[in-house]
Amino acid sequence: MNYTIKKYHTGCKADWDDLIKRSSNGTFLHQRDYMDYHADRFEDFSLMIYEGLKLRAVLPAHRIGNEIFAHKGLTYSDFIFQKKIKFERKLAIVSEVLAFLNQEHIKNLFIRSIPFIFQSVTDESCAYIYHKTEAKIEQIKPFLVIDQRNGIVPNHNRKKNYKKLLKNDYQLDNKISDLPVFWQIVEKNLKDRYNTTPVHSLDEIKILSKRFPNQIKLFSIKKDGQVLAGALVFFINQAAHFQYIHALDTSESRQAVEFLTYELVQQFKKNTYISFGTSAVLHNNLNKNLVYWKESFGCQLVNQLFFKVNTQHFDRLKNVLK
Repeated sequence: MNYTIKKYHTGCKADWDDLIKRSSNGTFLHQRDYMDYHADRFEDFSLMIYEGLKLRAVLPAHRIGNEIFAHKGLTYSDFIFQKKIKFERKLAIVSEVLAFLNQEHIKNLFIRSIPFIFQSVTDESCAYIYHKTEAKIEQIKPFLVIDQRNGIVPNHNRKKNYKKLLKNDYQLDNKISDLPVFWQIVEKNLKDRYNTTPVHSLDEIKILSKRFPNQIKLFSIKKDGQVLAGALVFFINQAAHFQYIHALDTSESRQAVEFLTYELVQQFKKNTYISFGTSAVLHNNLNKNLVYWKESFGCQLVNQLFFKVNTQHFDRLKNVLK
């Protein structure tokens, strides 16, 4: 198997996006119309790996000095493989890329693994491959996730609260046009509670929702026409993922966000997974109350691994298959 590694350029966009769509572990976040919304912030170093004339894999990445990151602008990023290629090919591709990076005087490759819940076909080959290079696991980030196959339903308290809230005359809406109002709530909450701003600006999320209208949707709870709470949901292969969920800072709005969450959990029954995102606080510890609240809807922890791979260790993959 002979592989050719090429750096991505805009003329390759169609081939790149086609590989993502027919991959085992790629998502719409890896399509160039998503990745490139913040292209001005990163020195792109994305790679395309060919076997002959056939594109077999891509690596969404950017460069900082003599290190490559896959990809700080995305929740997750790793080698993305054409569906159905065998482990032997995946092993060879990673080895070839590490050797290539080493020749380019790149010292380390940093990986944000793609949790299996977001993949179209479960594939954790790379974690084993990185292990064989003696890669360092720098962080484990837990997502709280409902796996519908487990049959775990919201607990008694959630059901009881929901039945009480049915009397409040809330209206569930699904209009992306409510995004500016919802974004004011998001920005105020993040500034007041954490003195920070959303990962996306309003203009950016507007652009992305127009580019991916079937994958990015806004759900809101209204009363008398006012938005009390909302959830921006990313639909990623088999998963519905709460990217942002916020409410006005009032007692009624906090009740509204509970009502909204319960309604959406019921509405997303056809999705194999419902991701409530992470609940991390300082030093990657977890918010106790938030974890309990998410668990009360049926969530369990699904871990994302962050790897630091030394490119000089590419030769340690030569004899993995005997």
